[in-house]
Amino acid sequence: MNSQQLLARFQLSVAANTQSLSAHPHKTRRASAVMLALIDVQNSAHVLLCKRPHYLKHHPGEICLPGGKREVNDPSLRHTALRELNEELNIQAAHVNVIGQLPEYSTLTGFTITPFIGVLQPNTEWFEDRNEVAASFLIPISALIDTNNWQPLPFQRFGKTITLEGFPTKHGLLWGATASIIKNFTNQLAIPV
Repeated sequence: MNSQQLLARFQLSVAANTQSLSAHPHKTRRASAVMLALIDVQNSAHVLLCKRPHYLKHHPGEICLPGGKREVNDPSLRHTALRELNEELNIQAAHVNVIGQLPEYSTLTGFTITPFIGVLQPNTEWFEDRNEVAASFLIPISALIDTNNWQPLPFQRFGKTITLEGFPTKHGLLWGATASIIKNFTNQLAIPV
């Protein structure tokens, strides 16, 4: 399934079916945005992901979508997502067709993430800013919608066992907020496995 076929499903999905992604209620939240960037490879839609460098203070070595905190000069969160995509992977906004957004995700660390969905122009090339991204890579949507590719990740928080789902990649485990955002997107597509 290519990105245009995915977009037709995404646009037809009922917004009321989207679930709130709030992980934890906080009174004070810091706004941030990410870009769930899609690109077709051999007529099959793929999601562009990044691996954060190990030396970063926050979330070192984790798999993520391009994005970051809203800055004072950002006129909108959409602008934040596009600015971060450019800063991290050198992809100009002119190469991205932003087609929508997903519900906000509130993290345990006090951020509210607004995910935007964008389709990259065919043959878009990118290269990592090594200060922010250790590696970038693509995962086919067909692999992300297959529930057999996800594994349960039980952990303890405040004495309770919580189980999240993770997706193994060649660069590490996709889990947490990024995994939740991607799963919310694929759930909206209602694609039979």
